[in-house]
Amino acid sequence: MSYQGNWEIRAVDLTAGFLRDDPTGVAAPWESVGRLAGEPRPPESFAYGSPDLPRLRAGRYRVFYPIDEKLRAVQIDHVARLP
Repeated sequence: MSYQGNWEIRAVDLTAGFLRDDPTGVAAPWESVGRLAGEPRPPESFAYGSPDLPRLRAGRYRVFYPIDEKLRAVQIDHVARLP
């Protein structure tokens, strides 16, 4: 059974801001988030304080997303660019 992926407005705004100087690189977090619907805890993700609050490295970006098992949803809360 797949999960629903939901983007917080803040995460969308941050990602859109990165488009100006890294339009090709921003594709990595979008693609990675798209795959979370089928596997919300991929091997390349790491727990961020709790197993239900993972972070995922996608190219030069890190995506933070809590998982709601009852709703079978991942909520993309924050996207950060690595230095």
